[in-house]
Amino acid sequence: MGAFIRWIQRAMMSKEARCKEEERCLELVRLMLDDQATKEDSEYVLKHIDGCYRCYDNYDLEKTIRKAVKSKTKNLEVSNEIVEEIKSKVPI
Repeated sequence: MGAFIRWIQRAMMSKEARCKEEERCLELVRLMLDDQATKEDSEYVLKHIDGCYRCYDNYDLEKTIRKAVKSKTKNLEVSNEIVEEIKSKVPI
């Protein structure tokens, strides 16, 4: 049903129309995709994107970008020098 509702929204709503929860939802989507969201936040996002095409599109885009980056860096070999430089810049 969610896909149908999102399709109707896309067809009927203005491209400039914004979701009032879009910013919050995008932050939660990023946390969720990083496995850092709480169970409640993840449930909220999944329920919200089921009926909101703007937020679903944001979710889908974030997920696609992460998948592309992951596939391109899967077998990437990095020198020890670069690893050490990154470690020195990341606070522990």
